[in-house]
Amino acid sequence: MNHRKRPPRLRTVPVPRVGVLASLLVVVLVAALAWAATWAVTDDGEGSSATTREAPTQPSAGSSDETDATDATGGPDDGDPESDEAGQGDDEQLAKSVRRFRAAQRKLAQRVSKQLARRTAPLELRVASFNVLGDSHTGPGGNKPAFYPDGSARMNMAISVLRNNGIDVVGFQEFEASQYGMFASRAGEYSLYPGLSLGDKSVRFNIAWRSSLFQLVEAHTISIPYAGGSRIEMPVVLLESTTTKRRAWFANFHNPADTPSLGNNARWRAEAAGIEIAHLTALHEADGTPVIVTGDFNERAEIFCRFTAGGVFSAAAGGSTGGGCAPPSSMQVDWIFGSTGVAFDGYAVSDTGRASDHAMVHATATLVASQ
Repeated sequence: MNHRKRPPRLRTVPVPRVGVLASLLVVVLVAALAWAATWAVTDDGEGSSATTREAPTQPSAGSSDETDATDATGGPDDGDPESDEAGQGDDEQLAKSVRRFRAAQRKLAQRVSKQLARRTAPLELRVASFNVLGDSHTGPGGNKPAFYPDGSARMNMAISVLRNNGIDVVGFQEFEASQYGMFASRAGEYSLYPGLSLGDKSVRFNIAWRSSLFQLVEAHTISIPYAGGSRIEMPVVLLESTTTKRRAWFANFHNPADTPSLGNNARWRAEAAGIEIAHLTALHEADGTPVIVTGDFNERAEIFCRFTAGGVFSAAAGGSTGGGCAPPSSMQVDWIFGSTGVAFDGYAVSDTGRASDHAMVHATATLVASQ
């Protein structure tokens, strides 16, 4: 009887419970340390301790000398020739850029300084007020004696008077449409406003200026009562010097006379003067731009005292400014007034012969140095 051998019985040795717990505790601690190390590396410093942030980085055991040469910013060692040359090139380029910028600043400052000097420097011009006597007054059915030439001949004479006296800006009165056409075609050195743009009534009050000396910046009109209170638009222009860029306002008016055909217009002259003075004073006080006024006001002492009473305007003919009106000794019905910022010299009353029944009043107006 064969007996099969039984495999040997393996003996199980019991493991003490304390050993198992210790092993588990070790595993947990290792896992915790690994997690903490990972958190410290990936936190960008927000959650790391002061010790971790401040600890210097130590080179690894296998690091080379080149790695050790890395500077504090992570860049190459200062001894690298290529790096040194690149740094020097950047510094030189920056220095050149700074020099160019400063040179451009100096040039700009010089240019601005020159412009300011021109715009604030004194500027002289010859200004006139000239009632040219309307063409209709000496034409067929006109009210002037026969010894007056017709409008065409008189316009030639008027242009000669302007040129002979070197007039730069002139305010015309009684400048009819036919005379406008004559003047525009024969005195091309002048520009005019309003021309014929406002019709046959307002053409009578044109302002002309020498185009080589001034250019028009702005223009408008104000409604002025004329004979019987009828309203007419009269011109105001802002001119700028073509060389210095100095600016000044120019206005030109014709207030109604007392005549048998027109009646007594003292009331309308007074109203007109009030409108004119208030408007021009406001223009000047807005920004200090000088104002020059020309016109046939059909008054002498009355209009002088009204214009100069406020201390803003003075007359080219002389006399007082401000309170206690003292008119000049000799007065025309034609006037030139200037605001503060305008000084007058060389005032003259020039006979115009048969060109007109009015003399031409003119003076040198200086736009004084401004601040």
